[in-house]
Amino acid sequence: TADILKKKSIGESEALWLSGGYDFGSAEALAESLKTAARAERLTLADNSLPVLAGAVEEIADGLRSTWHRPSTVTAPDTDITLLDRSGQVIARTALTFTVGAKRSEVTFELPTELRNRISSIRANGVSSAASIRLLDDSWGRPLIGLLDSGNDTGSPLLNEAFYTGTALRPYADIFSGDLERLLPLSPSILIMPDDGRTDDERLTSYVEDGGLLIRFAGPRLATRRDGLLPVTLRQGGRALGGALTWEDPQKLAAPSEDSPFFGLNIPDDVRVTRQVMAEPGAETDLRTWARLEDGSSIVTSAPFGLGRVVLFHVTAGPDWSNLAVSGLYVDMLRRLLPLARRPVESQTPTGGDWVPERVLNGFGRLVSAGPQLKPIPSDGFEIAAPSLDTPPGLYRQGTRRKALATVSDPSTITSITASNGLAVTPYGSSKQRSLEGLLLTIALGAFILDIVFALFVSGRLAKLLSRVNLRRDASTAALALAMFIAVPFETQAQNITRQTDPAFSEPALGLHLAYVKTGNTRIDHMSAQAMQGLVDALIQRTTIEPVGVKSVELGQDELVFYPFLYFPVTRNAPTLSPQASTALNAYMASGGTLVFDTQDQGDRALTSGTSHPGLLRITENLDMPDIMAIPKDHVLTKSFYLLQVFPGRWAGGTLWVDKNQSGASRDGVSSVIIGSNDWAAGWALGQNRRGLVRLENDIPRQREMSLRFGINLAMYALSGNYKGDQVHAAELIKRLGGNPAETLNPGDLIRLPANGGEQP
Repeated sequence: TADILKKKSIGESEALWLSGGYDFGSAEALAESLKTAARAERLTLADNSLPVLAGAVEEIADGLRSTWHRPSTVTAPDTDITLLDRSGQVIARTALTFTVGAKRSEVTFELPTELRNRISSIRANGVSSAASIRLLDDSWGRPLIGLLDSGNDTGSPLLNEAFYTGTALRPYADIFSGDLERLLPLSPSILIMPDDGRTDDERLTSYVEDGGLLIRFAGPRLATRRDGLLPVTLRQGGRALGGALTWEDPQKLAAPSEDSPFFGLNIPDDVRVTRQVMAEPGAETDLRTWARLEDGSSIVTSAPFGLGRVVLFHVTAGPDWSNLAVSGLYVDMLRRLLPLARRPVESQTPTGGDWVPERVLNGFGRLVSAGPQLKPIPSDGFEIAAPSLDTPPGLYRQGTRRKALATVSDPSTITSITASNGLAVTPYGSSKQRSLEGLLLTIALGAFILDIVFALFVSGRLAKLLSRVNLRRDASTAALALAMFIAVPFETQAQNITRQTDPAFSEPALGLHLAYVKTGNTRIDHMSAQAMQGLVDALIQRTTIEPVGVKSVELGQDELVFYPFLYFPVTRNAPTLSPQASTALNAYMASGGTLVFDTQDQGDRALTSGTSHPGLLRITENLDMPDIMAIPKDHVLTKSFYLLQVFPGRWAGGTLWVDKNQSGASRDGVSSVIIGSNDWAAGWALGQNRRGLVRLENDIPRQREMSLRFGINLAMYALSGNYKGDQVHAAELIKRLGGNPAETLNPGDLIRLPANGGEQP
């Protein structure tokens, strides 16, 4: 854009630069080009609003380490880093913090292999940016591999074929050695069977047919006796290449074809094959061959078996028949086979060719389907490819292989735009909304008065009214009325001054406020305030309840009696309440208030299933907690305004717990405690244009709308009690009034009630 503007005359134009805040190296050049305009202005984000950038991800011994970068060191954004699987379910979450002056930070996750292999993306929680998500592809994950070992003690590991395959794959997978009795209970993704560990156990066939991947190697046993678990038909005996009794020289490997998973690997000139098992030639063998020798004979073949697949190396797993096992090519070939583990067999056929876009990231960090206008990336150009309009960041597929193109290749080089270069700089959101309610109301009242005057004039009553007016008397009356009109505000003001002598009581007592408990965590408290404000707006728009604002309360210091319910977010590291705070909460519940505890950890229940929430246990240790139960389907909270059976926030699957005693007359049936884990603040918090501040998990359709409906139900329930529950007595009331409860009553029907011995409609 800067280069284009240098060639244009913009001296009579106004330039408006909608900046994202990032400097990719050309911000200064663009600013210089815009300075030639008659008026130039740059809109920008505050430094603390710039999204963090996802960096490298690496596996460690017991988990993974993720690196994150920020373009500015002015402030350290508080956020969480979340691990997600392909279905969008949360696997783990941890806090991301930056030290003062640092632009780089790391987070570490400790996860077992099974959970680690399910991860498909890593993202900054609550940040809608393509730069704040890291997609993982086939190169990620450590599959669990079972290595069939003969168990023979040779005295030297170099004489054991399993040693070579285990050494090649150990940096990239979890390797377990043994027989089928030991390996099958581990549910390995791949089984590797060297010739000296060969077995004809029927359980091995069942493993492959059920979806397993078997990688097997040839050897003297296979050359002598074939079996049915082979991808191609083999000739009897082996083929010797090189030596005193053979006419043929050792063969080199040919370059793999495009339809092979080994396509693109560099074939060293010094790799030689001296012996192999031969496949029967034919069209079927050609289709199932993934690697060949230079003379065209098959060296690696593969075929599906049931839901699984068998891959056969026509040489030994060790260096007996070739030096492939001691070369780097051996490691690369085995690594190319790892992504085939537990994948549907129909997707395991390699196709090769260019990298075709499968799913791409939009600007908000959401994976969407790739459109037909996008272009593939050449096979040999993916490593140097950069995101563009034609090749956006996302997941690209080449046959069975899949790679992720990152949004930012090197986040450490990205900074925030600091220099203005003479341009006017304005932050987003500096404009303010102006309410026209007062002006429109004045116009409406003026039109109403004018309409009255015209009506009197048309009817001829205006002249009669004016003729009857005694100006002196009406002037004195008007003066008296004006004096009273002026005096009333002064009297009211005097009363207000008296009421405001105690600021802690005046404002909450004179208007309905929704309140939340301050936790001391800036991010959580900010989200709670936004959530309560979103709930206030929803109540004003949809109900007759008109809260005047939101209050934050500090337990043990602020008076709680003014608030119908208190929203209390509880973290796992929440401290024990002070004696003053516990006393205040007990008094609040005893006086009819409702505590709404939100543990906000439904996404982590898969990791903490069966354990109590430590923060909630500490907080409720000294509280007079009632017996609680999972909310029944006919509870008043499910119908206090909307008819609901789910109570979603960020998640929708958590259980809602309420007071077990629903008939408490002193509380009008309102539970003193409501406990949930769905993070309702995330669902209620709304920003400008009524847009959600936090991305929800979308466990159910219209989840944010359902979350707001639950918030409205909660407010109506806390304020109105069990009035909805009284509807169950409608039939008895009609019966007592002389009606027939069996009759169906519709809106608009006339009910005759006995009065003074007769009937009245």
